[in-house]
Amino acid sequence: MWIIIQTGLELPRDGVGKPASCVNWDASLMKKVEVDAKATYTLQCGLTKEELNRVGPFSSAKELWEKLIELHKGTSNTEEGESASQLHAGIQDLLNDLHAIGQKVEN
Repeated sequence: MWIIIQTGLELPRDGVGKPASCVNWDASLMKKVEVDAKATYTLQCGLTKEELNRVGPFSSAKELWEKLIELHKGTSNTEEGESASQLHAGIQDLLNDLHAIGQKVEN
């Protein structure tokens, strides 16, 4: 899921620039869409209602992640070296909560 958050998901377009119908998607693209949806859901589970309202509309896990980074930029009182470990701890808390309610998350 982390890879799809980092790289994003590009859906194929039709001749007029609209996303192509899912009827024409191959198995590989369908799997990527599924992983993006799981990643989006995982990120959303860690948000309060207020945070979710503040990020506004988004179309992918990557876009949601980028909006969350922007939303929380400058809100931490930690040292530069601590932010990565705090981020990891927050993600781990989220994963533990999802595991506690029986939600499996792929690596």
